[in-house]
Amino acid sequence: MNFVRQVMQRRTSSFYLALAAVIALVLSTQTVQADEIDTSNPYKLLEQVANRMTDRISAERSTIEANPNYLRDIMQQELLPHSDYQFAARAVMARNWGRLNEQQQQAFVEAFRDYLVTTYARVFTQYDENKHRIVFAPAGNYENERRVTVRAQLVEEGGRPPIRIEFQMQRRNPQAPWMAFDLVAEGVSMLNAQRSEMEASLRQNGIDGTIQLLRDRAAVEINLDEELDVSDFTS
Repeated sequence: MNFVRQVMQRRTSSFYLALAAVIALVLSTQTVQADEIDTSNPYKLLEQVANRMTDRISAERSTIEANPNYLRDIMQQELLPHSDYQFAARAVMARNWGRLNEQQQQAFVEAFRDYLVTTYARVFTQYDENKHRIVFAPAGNYENERRVTVRAQLVEEGGRPPIRIEFQMQRRNPQAPWMAFDLVAEGVSMLNAQRSEMEASLRQNGIDGTIQLLRDRAAVEINLDEELDVSDFTS
């Protein structure tokens, strides 16, 4: 069962929960320049990336409307540098990772990365910068840690209850930048959900079929008028 569907079982709503699951990393209210992003502080990092994303989408709305696929470029430039998708790709493969040869491992990571970019872009066709905001919990200690949890709530105008969100952050060594590797919404881990889905696909399709499945999903055209449902991301 996929991540968004598991979250929806916990909370009754529409595509709002899918939106929460994918764009929570990029919602806030202040402005920040790219060279100010502090990758040494996981709490500041999330808020600053959020600020830059909302500013850019608002400023480039006309470009996005003329060419919806431009959303892919924004996701690649703004989100991927702060996402440890390589670690996440290995994690979702779990014990199957060691069974792949080097070429298969590389192909899977690349397909997984492109699938994430397209997923982010498709969800942002639903994004309204005038309705959504995220409220971060106070920062905690991180100086001597390799992993931390950054807690927040996603709030939408209209009276819906906030969505509880936890970002799992890690750095590979004390000098490395902090990066996000998992998102937990309403107690459901995106990483765990994707792991279950990949295991099912491997049983049915093998590694080559699983890689092709991700490539097919990554190749979907971005359509601003698309009416999305959570099943669109797993079928």
